[in-house]
Parts: sequence; C-alpha cells; structure tokens
Amino acid sequence: MTDIRDKIAQLFSQADLSARQGDRAGAIASLTDVTGLPEVGQEEPLSLECAHWGLAGLLIAERDVKRAEDHLKAAIKLNPQEAGYLQELGALYNYQARFEEAARQFEKSLVIRPGHPETTHLLGWAVFMSGDLKRGQKMLEFALELDENNVGTLNDLAVCLMEQGKIKEARGMVEKALELDPHNELLRSFHEMLEGKAGPGKNKKKGQNKNHK
Repeated sequence: MTDIRDKIAQLFSQADLSARQGDRAGAIASLTDVTGLPEVGQEEPLSLECAHWGLAGLLIAERDVKRAEDHLKAAIKLNPQEAGYLQELGALYNYQARFEEAARQFEKSLVIRPGHPETTHLLGWAVFMSGDLKRGQKMLEFALELDENNVGTLNDLAVCLMEQGKIKEARGMVEKALELDPHNELLRSFHEMLEGKAGPGKNKKKGQNKNHK
C-alpha cells in the first residue's frame, strides 16, 4: 500500500506543478495516470475520487464536456453524498442547454445541502430555461432571499421577468445589480435594452407630469 500511496503522491504533485505552469494537458495526463493505477479504487478510493474531480475541472476548462461529464459521474459514484459534485454536473448540463437534466442534478444536490443559495439560483435558471417561467421565477426569487447581493441571480431573475413581459420589475432587478457592480458593461447594456422596451410612452408621461407641476 505504501508503494501505491507514493506513486499517487508523485502523480498529484506532477499534476499540481503542471497546472501552475499552465500546462493543462500535463495535469490531465498525470491525473489520468492516477485513475489507471491498479487497485487504486480499493486501496485509495479518496485519491481516485479527487483525481476524477480534478480531471472534471481541467476538462471543463478545455471545453471537453463529454469527458468532463464522465469524470464527474465517476466522482459521484464514489461519493454520492457530495453536493458539490451534483451541482457541478448540473452546471455542465446547463452549459450544454440540457436544462431538464440539469434541474434533476440541482434538486439532488439540494436534498443533501438544502437552501444553498447558488444551487437554488442554478435550479431556478434551469427550470426557467426548461419552459416553466413562473416556477423558475419563484426559485430565483427564493435564491435572492438566500443571497440578496448575488449579481448573477439578479441578472437571471431580470431575464425571467423580461420574458414574461414584466419590464418594470426586470429593470428594478438590473438596477439593484448595477448598484452592486456599477462597472459591469453587460448589465448596463441590459438596462438600456429594458429602457428601450419600456417604450417612449413612459418618457412622454413623465414629461407630461413634469409640465403639470
């Protein structure tokens, strides 16, 4: 067992060095070697789990989503009670527009880790993108209750509201997001678009009110 531990430590050290040097391919090769060691699953299951998790992250960075999915599933099989693995698999499905599958992973994660703000946010987005706009809105609103300063949640809730024609409410969400992140150009563009959707009628009404005063 000492020999395999030494070999694992050496490979993890090589992977870490390669990653720090920007050599993702080298890091992937070293961690892949860990997963291929004989008896590693029986003698060092935690090391095998960590290797799969590390490979998933590296492969996501390489946009190799199929292999990343395989390694995430392998990590989940080894440790099905790790909520973070389930969230990451759901996020990967979101990235691939597999929203119903994503929602299932987020729901599993929340069973293990109830009330987690980011998982709730991601679930709300997946539900919304699956076509259930009202339930998606409720989930995103709940995520915002859990973390009121999450710019991403504010932005996604604004998109959900906009798609339901709730322009005023959507604009309010974006304005809150801009208070938190005033230099975010994407948010500014989104806000301008919402202002345009409000139409000239509102501006005219404002002008009329001012004249009456």
